[in-house]
Amino acid sequence: MPKDDLYSVEIPDEAFQTPCGGNIGGSLESCVSYAEIPGTPGAYAIRDTKRGTASPELRFSAAEMTDFVAAVSAAPDVNA
Repeated sequence: MPKDDLYSVEIPDEAFQTPCGGNIGGSLESCVSYAEIPGTPGAYAIRDTKRGTASPELRFSAAEMTDFVAAVSAAPDVNA
């Protein structure tokens, strides 16, 4: 599926999950919500929790998500 088509798929608001934790003071300032894109295994939409359902979504194919996770896993820990 071409990347442009990822934006043509409707994702219900209740499909989004918000795995927060570790924020300073317990705020939601650094949280994101994500949902798997229906019909496209491994593809995800991500949005900012501060704006809720009004937040623009960024959508990533399975290959893009795999590359992102690999890059983050390989990055040095800046807090160490």
